[in-house]
Amino acid sequence: MRVEVDSVTLAFGQNVVLENFSAKFNAGKITALVGPSGSGKSTLLAAMGGFVKLRSGKIRLRRDTDSQQALPVRPEHIGWIPQGANALGARTVTDNVMIGVLSAGLSLRESRTKAHEALELVGMTHRRDALARTLSGGELQRVAFARALASQRPLILADEPTSSLDEENTANIVDLLHGLRANATVIVATHDPAVIGAVEEVVHLRGSNA
Repeated sequence: MRVEVDSVTLAFGQNVVLENFSAKFNAGKITALVGPSGSGKSTLLAAMGGFVKLRSGKIRLRRDTDSQQALPVRPEHIGWIPQGANALGARTVTDNVMIGVLSAGLSLRESRTKAHEALELVGMTHRRDALARTLSGGELQRVAFARALASQRPLILADEPTSSLDEENTANIVDLLHGLRANATVIVATHDPAVIGAVEEVVHLRGSNA
C-alpha cells in the first residue's frame, strides 16, 4: 500500500500543526516519520489513519506504484499501534489481540486462532491468558504489535512505539517492525535514533508553528 501525502495542512483551530506538506511513503517499506517535538509527526500519522480531518490537501492510498486508482483512507486498510499500547487492562492478552480481527468480520474461533498465531510470532504465547494490566511496558507494546499482525491490514501506522522502553525492548520492537513489513507498508513516527537507524526510508517534517 503506497501512501501519497499531497500539500496537506493540519490545524486545530488557529493553531497550524503542519502546513502544505507533501511526501510519498513507498509500499512494502518501513519509513520513519521524523522531526522535532511539535512538528506534527503524531498528528500526520493520525491523519493517514483517518482519525484527524485535513484542513487542506489530500492523502491517497494506492495498492502499488503502477495503480492509477487512488483509494480513500478506510479503517479496513489500517493497523494502528498507538503510543503506550492502549490495552484493555481488565481483558486478557488474547482478547486484546482479537479486537482488530473481530472488527474485520471474522468469527470468534477464527479470531482467537489468528490472535494466538500472532502472539507466538511476538514471543507472548506464555502470557496469552494473562490480564493486560499485569504486563510490563515492553510486553504491552508486543501485544500492540500482535494486534496489528493478526489484523493483516496492508498499512501499519506506529506512533512512537519505543517511547519509555529500555534498550533491550527497543531492539525487540525494531525486530517486530521488520516482521510487519513482510505483509504491509509500515510508517512509524519516532525520534528514537535506534529506530531511525534501522528503517529503510526516512521522511523529515519541515517543522510547525506549534
